Amino acid sequence: MVYTEETFQAQRDWSERALMLMRETLPLMAPVARHGAWEGHEQTTLAMLLSAAARSTESTLLLCAYGQLWDAEVTLRSVCEASLKFAFIMQTKEQFKTRIGEYGGDHFNATLLKDDQKVRDLLDALGDPDAKEWKPLRERLLTDEERTILGERHDKAARRALETRWGFTGIIGALRRSNDQLFADFGGLAHGYSIASHVHHADYQGVSIPLDRDARQPDRRDSLHMAHLARLISDSFDYLLIRLGVGYRFIEHDTSSLREARLKVQGLRDSFGGAYNKWIDIEYPE
Repeated sequence: MVYTEETFQAQRDWSERALMLMRETLPLMAPVARHGAWEGHEQTTLAMLLSAAARSTESTLLLCAYGQLWDAEVTLRSVCEASLKFAFIMQTKEQFKTRIGEYGGDHFNATLLKDDQKVRDLLDALGDPDAKEWKPLRERLLTDEERTILGERHDKAARRALETRWGFTGIIGALRRSNDQLFADFGGLAHGYSIASHVHHADYQGVSIPLDRDARQPDRRDSLHMAHLARLISDSFDYLLIRLGVGYRFIEHDTSSLREARLKVQGLRDSFGGAYNKWIDIEYPE
């Protein structure tokens, strides 16, 4: 896609301001990350999830700055996954230890068997699997004893159940069924996640949508591009606010700083000048 100078400058400006506000807002998670109630492994697991979400959020905004919105959908999908898992783990004090233990224990161990087999398949495909250069791969292999123990503990049915429970659909379903008002609208995340999945898997829909946009008339194309950009930035902040909201609720932390953060985020959104409505007016003129 060839951008006009106006579009190029606008997407850079919006994305850079979003990135600065994101970096300003992320430290609000510190009271959750450093809360004194966590045991060592719990704090480590939560920190890894929060770091993953923050890292992929920054990648999303940097891609947006250069107009790579479809690739930004894929990194935003990772933000969505990390945010949902964090929210699921932190939903209630009663289920916290069970869920964080399953996420960092059973679910992790079950995936080791799949990864081990993939490494074995790769080594089998190599001409000299015992060569020194492949030692990093060999060190990832499970021992026969470890494979037996994990296989007995997590048969195929158990592994499928864990993957379903910790997948996007499983978590969304569990949160919606809980009737927790904090997650009442989470079903709406499915559409954006689905689009990102099409792009990620390069199915026909995923490879055709970007080209369909590029083939449109300039006013339709550019207005949709800016509406898409505004939505990606907005979603990035929505996921951050989800993590902050569930985290502050869990540790019973004062939420006045969240109210201020929401106002700043809304100010950023307002500065985009109603990009979605502008596109609607162009795409569907009365």
